Amino acid sequence: MSFFKKVLSSVGIGSAKVDLIVEKPQLMPGEMLRGVVQVKGGSTQQHINKIELALCCNYFSEETYTETDDEGDSTEHTRTVEHTAVLGQLKLSESFDVAPDQELEFEVEFELPTNTPLSLGCCHVWIVTDLDIDYALDKSDKDFLDITPTPRQHAVLNGMNELGFVLGEVECEQSKQLGGSFVQEFEFKATNGDFAGRVDEVEILMVNHQDQLQILVEVDRKARGFGGFLAQMLGQDESRVWLEINDYEHRQVCDVLYRAIADNC
Repeated sequence: MSFFKKVLSSVGIGSAKVDLIVEKPQLMPGEMLRGVVQVKGGSTQQHINKIELALCCNYFSEETYTETDDEGDSTEHTRTVEHTAVLGQLKLSESFDVAPDQELEFEVEFELPTNTPLSLGCCHVWIVTDLDIDYALDKSDKDFLDITPTPRQHAVLNGMNELGFVLGEVECEQSKQLGGSFVQEFEFKATNGDFAGRVDEVEILMVNHQDQLQILVEVDRKARGFGGFLAQMLGQDESRVWLEINDYEHRQVCDVLYRAIADNC
C-alpha cells in the first residue's frame, strides 16, 4: 500500500471504522445491555490498541462569572453550563491488527448502573464506542439510549399523576449529596385534585436499589395569608421527606405519596 494512503489513515481518512449495534436501545436502570461492536478495516492495515465503551449522560450546573465594562465596573452573571458524566466504562478488547476492509465483531454485555437517569426532559444517555488507534481521528461511535422507568419509578410517576400533578421539568443537576456528580430532579405542578391551590410544586429525587426505591419528596407550599407570606419570604415554605417504595402496587404507592405530601403542606 502506498505511503500516501498510510499518511491519510493516520489522520482518519480511510481509517478503520467502528459501529455499535445495540440489541435493545430501550432499557431500564439496572437492566443488561447487549449488542455487537463491528469494526471495519480501512485502506491500510492498522494496529488497534483497544476498544473501549463509555456510558455517559449530561447534567447541568449554575456558574457565576464576572464581566467588566470599559469603565472598570464589574457585574456578576449566572449561566447554565452543560457537563458530561461517565456512568461506567467497559474495555472490550486488547490490542489487535485489522487488515484492509476486514470486518470483525465483538459481543457486548454489561449491566446499566442503577443510577442511570431516565430519558426525560433534557436528560440524555448515550454510549461512546472508542476505537483506540494512534494518531487517528474520527474513530468513535455515539449511540443514544432510551432509558425508561423501572416498575417502582413508573408507579411513582403514575401515582403523582393520579394525585392531580403534572410532570414539568426533568433535569440532571450537579450535586455531591448522594455520592455522585449529579441528581435527576422531577418537578411536578399541582393542577387538580386535593393539592391544587395548596401546593406550588413537588420535586422528587429517585434513588434506585436492587429491591427498593428511595425517593426524596420536597413540597413547596402555597403561601396562605400573612403567615404563609412570611414563611415564603424566610425560605421556610419547603418540606422534605425520604420515602421507601418497596412495592409497585398502584394504590399502595398513591397512598404513600398522598400522606407524604399532605403531612408537609
